[in-house]
Amino acid sequence: MTERWLITGAAGFIGQRLVATLAASGLSVVGWRRSDADLTDPCAVRRALEPLSPTHIVHLAAGPSAPETADWRYVADAVGMVTNLAASMPDHCRLLHTGSMAEFGYAGRFNERVVCRPNSAYGVAKAAATDRAMTLRQITDRKIGVARLFGVYGAGEAPRRLIPHVVKELTAGQRVPLSAGTQVRDFVHVDDVCTTLIALARHAEMPALVNVGTGMGVSVRQVCETIADALGVSRALLGFGELPYRAVDEDHLVAETGLLARYAPIPPQRWLDPAMFARDIQSALAAQ
Repeated sequence: MTERWLITGAAGFIGQRLVATLAASGLSVVGWRRSDADLTDPCAVRRALEPLSPTHIVHLAAGPSAPETADWRYVADAVGMVTNLAASMPDHCRLLHTGSMAEFGYAGRFNERVVCRPNSAYGVAKAAATDRAMTLRQITDRKIGVARLFGVYGAGEAPRRLIPHVVKELTAGQRVPLSAGTQVRDFVHVDDVCTTLIALARHAEMPALVNVGTGMGVSVRQVCETIADALGVSRALLGFGELPYRAVDEDHLVAETGLLARYAPIPPQRWLDPAMFARDIQSALAAQ
């Protein structure tokens, strides 16, 4: 059967990249933005989905900016989107929902069996949607899986996020106030995430839940210092300790990747490869 891909959240950082990656491979792909279908409306999803008859759906869409607290409507919408896609997708279709490391809510090195205790509205909504996807897989004959994403970065990130913000300020010769930078994160490049999502969605035995990361942690301080070195500017412009940690800044968030290795190649930790991170910094500069 000819592959026909549908990507929700196509206006977002990962969604744009995934649509472009699939199109560059010559595959039939449709990207849904918020204006294309109200994913919280089951009738709207059914009407929009029927003529497409996709073979693969990658669900990246989220609601509008998360509230500061776990508002029940925000959580219900996240659950509803997964439910509506699963209910309306063709029998031959596969649905891959994307979760987030924000679901954990505490520090650690995480496998797929740990208990989540999310401490943000975004994390609560993502965890609830993940639970719904896994439940629907269990109680129906639908091919549904969850890819729980760790620290995705790369060209196209929102300017407010750590790496593009640091690149922009250092390029302008500006001092960058930062936390102490001791937080360790599993940074995984968006291009590697796209490759992994495609592999998981295609796999004959798509897993119920799998972590998508490199399995190797890098500190925020190391990332920022690497950026400064790659740009040829002084590390003295990095104001470590000038900002407090946020309430959701867990000390350590790294993926266990043993399960992922059964389904797809483990993404490289580019921040530990000088040639790779140099290319990534140039991409970030070109995107500004």
